[in-house]
Amino acid sequence: MERLLRTSLLLFLFGTTVYGNHPFTVINRCSETIWVGTFGDDDIPAGGSFKLDPNQQQGFTAIQGWTSGRVWGKTGCDGNGRNCRTGEAPPGGRTTLQAVTLAEFGLDKWMGMDFYDISLVDGFNLPVSIRPSGTIDDPNCRIQACNFDFGVCPESFKEFGTNGQVIACKSACSATWDPQYCCPAPQVPEDQCRPSEYSEIFKRQCPDAYTWAYDYLNSDRNCRGNPVSGYEITFCG
Repeated sequence: MERLLRTSLLLFLFGTTVYGNHPFTVINRCSETIWVGTFGDDDIPAGGSFKLDPNQQQGFTAIQGWTSGRVWGKTGCDGNGRNCRTGEAPPGGRTTLQAVTLAEFGLDKWMGMDFYDISLVDGFNLPVSIRPSGTIDDPNCRIQACNFDFGVCPESFKEFGTNGQVIACKSACSATWDPQYCCPAPQVPEDQCRPSEYSEIFKRQCPDAYTWAYDYLNSDRNCRGNPVSGYEITFCG
């Protein structure tokens, strides 16, 4: 009881509030079934993968301080969510240099704020949007969305489905693994890494998205919970 009283007094004096986990909702507005991949350095929500039929949605929670959080859509998978045409990853693992649209999160970070973005650093496979909820009103805490016209994808960067349609567009990094496009640290320091003619293709399509390794100035969004932030991720919405 004495410890509880001391903790309560400290919380009162320093204005700190203990919040709960963060609610997420994922919605599939695509015309096909997708499997949703999840990953984080300190937590892998929903077991790392779940199935969503068209117009279906599912929720999960992310822990406080979720680090390197990723959510993405996998297409053309078998009945167990494996052998996917796009977005394949090891069980409970993260994607690796594949053409996939990523929703990325770092929750409860600097000054308690959440940071989120849409990343095309590895490429694009599905339109996606991120809508924050339960947050303090702030101009930088807003919906972020990205769609992409496969017609502008360089021919050698395109990935095709079984019927010959384009299902993904690789980035220059995932297509070539060339250090000048991937900027692997520490081989290529930040001051020597620059956008390329290929990353500019993605930037013109989705101006707010990450399109190369250090493209954070106009790409990061941040929110503060009021009291607990949540996020809605919609594919093809």
